[in-house]
Amino acid sequence: MREKLYKILKRVQTWIDGITTGVASVLIGIMFAVIIANVVLRAIPAVGGFRWYMEFSQYANVWAMLIGAAGIAVQGTNLRVEAVDALAKKIPYGEKISKIIVDIALILFYIMVYRSGRVFAAKSMIIKVSTMPQFKMGQVYQIFPYAALLCLVAAAVHLLVTLLEPKVESPMEIIAHEMEGKGETA
Repeated sequence: MREKLYKILKRVQTWIDGITTGVASVLIGIMFAVIIANVVLRAIPAVGGFRWYMEFSQYANVWAMLIGAAGIAVQGTNLRVEAVDALAKKIPYGEKISKIIVDIALILFYIMVYRSGRVFAAKSMIIKVSTMPQFKMGQVYQIFPYAALLCLVAAAVHLLVTLLEPKVESPMEIIAHEMEGKGETA
């Protein structure tokens, strides 16, 4: 049962990483296309480019980074400190404990971002500062609670994968077992 759940979570982990990377890449690509199109259109006197290209580019960039953060959280490739990693490798289960601590910190962080993002987006619904047609800033800021929720789920998946991953012997443990099998002592 535990092994089956682990395999399912590993597939979910890969799926979340792929989807978030794809969506972030598409947003960056669209942002790039809008900027290039605006540069070309500004050279045509009768057209002059898009009034909203700057805001769109900023929003697409921020949205891509926030959505991409879920891919980073689900793979556990964030918040790495070389000294901590080196120390954790020397302690039994140190790497696993380190990953668990980071995931719990991320989950707590994303809970706070979700709650504050909801309040921020709701309060911003009355502000119309954006030059993008028919957009209120609260609509743009909806990305904060949604991205936080996505990152929260991603961090929780990584935490579950970490908790369920089978114990892997260190190279020293493998050598010790091999020596024991031959009747040698270390």
